[in-house]
Amino acid sequence: MTEAMTRADRETLIKIARQRERVAKSAAKERAAILAADFEKQLDRRYSYDENEIWERATLVATKAVELAQKEVAYECERLGIPRQFAPMLSMGWHARGRNESKAERAEMRRVAMKQIEAVEKSARTAIERQSVETQEKIMVGGLTTDQARLFLESMPTPEALMPVLTLDRVEMLLIEEKNA
Repeated sequence: MTEAMTRADRETLIKIARQRERVAKSAAKERAAILAADFEKQLDRRYSYDENEIWERATLVATKAVELAQKEVAYECERLGIPRQFAPMLSMGWHARGRNESKAERAEMRRVAMKQIEAVEKSARTAIERQSVETQEKIMVGGLTTDQARLFLESMPTPEALMPVLTLDRVEMLLIEEKNA
């Protein structure tokens, strides 16, 4: 036969559950900061042409091709009588970044990433709170002595019941009501 939990046991376990909830929420906040820092690191990453054998070889081939093409351009400029200081030129360059080379693109990607990190953190905090409440509930329900108390607990509405799905038809009706107000 298992021994029933004492009131002191329940109070101690609830305190522990609340402390774990606080620690888990702090850990979620810390994780969000780590995710943001990792994203910034990815955003700032630059790739040098010589850190990859294929990139280095391709750069060498492209450089030689540009040099050859530039000689042809220079020859044509000379034939046309264009002075060297005014002659058009070809050049070869390596861009160490992709979309993140543009300040505007970095800002947009950062905005989206931070929004996503915030959403993930909120979701984690909600899951932590839910788990804490479920744990506390299991502990406290053991102390309920009447069926009436248990029924009362079961009658509490869920968020889904309180917040039904929002349909396009309902939004259209809200827009009409807003215009008529």
